[in-house]
Amino acid sequence: MNGHLYACVLAAVMVGPWVATASYADEPSHLLDGKTFIGRNGEKGNSLATDEEEALIFTDGLFTSASCEPYNFGSSEYSTRVDGERIYFEATTTSPSHGQIAWQGVVEGNTARATFVWTKERWYWDTRREYWFEGSLKE
Repeated sequence: MNGHLYACVLAAVMVGPWVATASYADEPSHLLDGKTFIGRNGEKGNSLATDEEEALIFTDGLFTSASCEPYNFGSSEYSTRVDGERIYFEATTTSPSHGQIAWQGVVEGNTARATFVWTKERWYWDTRREYWFEGSLKE
Protein backbone atom coordinates (compact mmCIF):
# COMPACT_ATOMS: atom_id res chain seq x y z
CA MET A 1 0.00 0.00 0.00
CA ASN A 2 2.75 2.48 0.90
CA GLY A 3 4.47 1.75 -2.42
CA HIS A 4 1.33 2.77 -4.33
CA LEU A 5 0.95 5.92 -2.27
CA TYR A 6 4.61 6.81 -2.87
CA ALA A 7 4.15 6.27 -6.63
CA CYS A 8 1.05 8.51 -6.69
CA VAL A 9 2.78 11.27 -4.75
CA LEU A 10 5.84 11.05 -6.99
CA ALA A 11 3.67 11.20 -10.12
CA ALA A 12 1.78 14.22 -8.76
CA VAL A 13 5.02 16.02 -7.94
CA MET A 14 6.46 15.36 -11.38
CA VAL A 15 3.29 16.03 -13.42
CA GLY A 16 1.58 18.66 -11.23
CA PRO A 17 3.64 21.68 -12.31
CA TRP A 18 3.25 20.76 -15.98
CA VAL A 19 -0.50 20.29 -15.72
CA ALA A 20 -0.90 23.60 -13.91
CA THR A 21 0.84 25.55 -16.67
CA ALA A 22 0.11 23.44 -19.75
CA SER A 23 -2.93 25.43 -20.87
CA TYR A 24 -0.92 28.64 -21.02
CA ALA A 25 2.54 27.27 -21.87
CA ASP A 26 1.86 26.53 -25.55
CA GLU A 27 0.51 29.98 -26.42
CA PRO A 28 2.48 33.12 -27.25
CA SER A 29 2.73 35.34 -24.18
CA HIS A 30 2.85 38.66 -26.00
CA LEU A 31 -0.55 38.51 -27.72
CA LEU A 32 -1.84 41.60 -25.92
CA ASP A 33 1.31 43.73 -26.22
CA GLY A 34 0.60 47.30 -27.24
CA LYS A 35 -2.94 47.23 -25.88
CA THR A 36 -4.35 49.31 -23.02
CA PHE A 37 -7.84 48.82 -21.64
CA ILE A 38 -9.49 51.73 -19.85
CA GLY A 39 -12.38 51.09 -17.50
CA ARG A 40 -13.51 50.73 -13.91
CA ASN A 41 -12.73 48.34 -11.09
CA GLY A 42 -14.27 47.71 -7.71
CA GLU A 43 -14.53 45.28 -4.84
CA LYS A 44 -16.84 42.31 -5.38
CA GLY A 45 -19.91 42.24 -3.17
CA ASN A 46 -19.19 45.59 -1.52
CA SER A 47 -22.00 47.97 -2.46
CA LEU A 48 -20.58 50.68 -0.19
CA ALA A 49 -17.25 50.81 -2.00
CA THR A 50 -17.09 53.07 -5.01
CA ASP A 51 -15.48 51.84 -8.17
CA GLU A 52 -12.46 53.66 -9.56
CA GLU A 53 -10.79 54.35 -12.88
CA GLU A 54 -8.36 51.71 -14.05
CA ALA A 55 -6.04 51.08 -16.97
CA LEU A 56 -4.68 47.62 -17.74
CA ILE A 57 -1.53 47.98 -19.83
CA PHE A 58 0.23 45.25 -21.83
CA THR A 59 3.73 46.11 -23.08
CA ASP A 60 6.79 43.99 -23.97
CA GLY A 61 5.38 40.86 -22.33
CA LEU A 62 4.52 42.75 -19.14
CA PHE A 63 1.19 43.52 -17.48
CA THR A 64 0.61 46.70 -15.45
CA SER A 65 -2.35 47.93 -13.44
CA ALA A 66 -2.27 51.73 -13.36
CA SER A 67 -4.43 52.01 -10.22
CA CYS A 68 -2.10 49.68 -8.31
CA GLU A 69 1.14 51.49 -9.17
CA PRO A 70 0.79 54.04 -6.31
CA TYR A 71 0.90 51.04 -3.92
CA ASN A 72 4.20 49.85 -5.46
CA PHE A 73 2.68 46.98 -7.42
CA GLY A 74 5.08 46.69 -10.31
CA SER A 75 4.66 45.23 -13.76
CA SER A 76 4.86 41.48 -14.17
CA GLU A 77 5.01 38.96 -16.96
CA TYR A 78 1.65 37.79 -18.22
CA SER A 79 0.57 34.61 -19.96
CA THR A 80 -2.16 34.11 -22.53
CA ARG A 81 -4.35 31.37 -23.91
CA VAL A 82 -6.56 31.61 -27.00
CA ASP A 83 -9.99 30.02 -27.20
CA GLY A 84 -11.77 30.96 -30.41
CA GLU A 85 -12.17 34.75 -30.45
CA ARG A 86 -11.21 35.12 -26.79
CA ILE A 87 -7.75 35.74 -25.34
CA TYR A 88 -7.46 34.72 -21.70
CA PHE A 89 -4.67 36.22 -19.62
CA GLU A 90 -3.13 35.70 -16.20
CA ALA A 91 -0.60 37.72 -14.23
CA THR A 92 0.52 38.15 -10.64
CA THR A 93 1.76 41.55 -9.51
CA THR A 94 3.60 42.09 -6.24
CA SER A 95 4.36 44.97 -3.91
CA PRO A 96 7.11 44.90 -1.29
CA SER A 97 4.74 46.44 1.27
CA HIS A 98 1.23 45.50 0.09
CA GLY A 99 1.33 41.80 -0.87
CA GLN A 100 0.32 40.39 -4.22
CA ILE A 101 -2.52 40.51 -6.70
CA ALA A 102 -3.49 37.52 -8.86
CA TRP A 103 -5.19 38.59 -12.11
CA GLN A 104 -7.33 36.49 -14.45
CA GLY A 105 -9.09 38.02 -17.40
CA VAL A 106 -10.45 37.67 -20.89
CA VAL A 107 -10.28 39.96 -23.89
CA GLU A 108 -13.08 39.62 -26.39
CA GLY A 109 -13.01 42.08 -29.26
CA ASN A 110 -12.36 45.51 -27.78
CA THR A 111 -13.57 44.59 -24.28
CA ALA A 112 -11.57 43.26 -21.34
CA ARG A 113 -13.03 41.77 -18.19
CA ALA A 114 -11.00 40.55 -15.27
CA THR A 115 -11.16 39.42 -11.70
CA PHE A 116 -8.30 39.92 -9.32
CA VAL A 117 -7.56 38.84 -5.79
CA TRP A 118 -5.41 40.92 -3.47
CA THR A 119 -3.73 39.03 -0.66
CA LYS A 120 -1.40 40.21 2.05
CA GLU A 121 -0.11 37.93 4.75
CA ARG A 122 0.75 39.39 8.14
CA TRP A 123 1.76 37.74 11.36
CA TYR A 124 -1.43 38.92 13.09
CA TRP A 125 -4.01 38.54 10.26
CA ASP A 126 -4.23 37.99 6.52
CA THR A 127 -6.04 40.10 3.96
CA ARG A 128 -7.89 38.60 0.99
CA ARG A 129 -10.16 40.74 -1.16
CA GLU A 130 -11.72 40.05 -4.55
CA TYR A 131 -12.20 42.72 -7.21
CA TRP A 132 -13.54 43.08 -10.77
CA PHE A 133 -12.51 45.09 -13.82
CA GLU A 134 -14.33 45.92 -17.03
CA GLY A 135 -12.97 48.17 -19.74
CA SER A 136 -12.56 48.96 -23.41
CA LEU A 137 -9.55 49.14 -25.68
CA LYS A 138 -7.95 52.59 -25.66
CA GLU A 139 -8.01 54.07 -29.14
